Amino acid sequence: MTFPASPMQQLLADHHDALLADWRRRLQAGAAPDASTGGGGDGDGDGETVGTGVDNVALRAEMAELLSALQAALGSESGGDGGEASSEMRAALAQLDNALRSASQLRAARGLAPEVSVRLVHGLKDAVLALLRHQGPADAAQRELASLRLSALFDRCVMTLVTQLVATRESVIRSQAESLLDMATPVITLWESILLLPLVGIVDSVRAVQVAERLLEAIGQTEAEVTLIDVTGVPVMDTSVARHLLRTVAAAEMLGTRVILTGISPTTAQTMVKLGIDLSAVPTRGSLKGGVALALAMTGRQVSAVKVGQA
Repeated sequence: MTFPASPMQQLLADHHDALLADWRRRLQAGAAPDASTGGGGDGDGDGETVGTGVDNVALRAEMAELLSALQAALGSESGGDGGEASSEMRAALAQLDNALRSASQLRAARGLAPEVSVRLVHGLKDAVLALLRHQGPADAAQRELASLRLSALFDRCVMTLVTQLVATRESVIRSQAESLLDMATPVITLWESILLLPLVGIVDSVRAVQVAERLLEAIGQTEAEVTLIDVTGVPVMDTSVARHLLRTVAAAEMLGTRVILTGISPTTAQTMVKLGIDLSAVPTRGSLKGGVALALAMTGRQVSAVKVGQA
């Protein structure tokens, strides 16, 4: 015996307003235990929230879309119970999945915690199950079967919601990581025909490739005569970092620029000697100031003091 989908769908339609009101109260109370089926609005203003991190106008639209999608899924031929799905059921479940993905993407973009969005689904589940207990079929077996089918459908909802939340959050993190890498690898035109690449942070294999690409592209565009690579902000200078730097230097010199390595501290110098890292072919300076002075000299320039304020 199974509980037909259409009566359950009709039950939600008949108590639509009361269901929404109960759902909102549960969200406001932080998914409180069952009370009654409830009814009527909660009087919240459009600018307020009900513990979801979303304003009421957006929340009402979100809730209406999810409830409509749920009713469509319950009205499909197989009722979403995991049996042999008809085309109507697949379309209805796709509508429900799309509504959940839309909600999760918006919530992830707002930076809301996953549990806040999961509470949205659990609030609807509790409200629907409470409605089923109070207004559902009189036969206990039918109510139990309907409850099991609803629980399975809501489990699917939670899985879809969380999966999309994680995917959206990972996409945002990747985008932010790429932006940080771009900001951490600027190529600056320090002077005419002189470029500066200040390195800050860990230089791993992935970042080393990005550093080389950005630097070589800038050298090709500007035809720089001298390029300074400043490693003052690199916390660890080991054989791996040195190897990446030497490869970048070799590639840059093939484009006709001369490379100066600056920011080598006494401690870093000792470490590199102990590790047997040979930088004798690369001009080095302990500070960026010294590197700039050398770069100016290499290009036939010099900095001289001038008196100002005199007629």
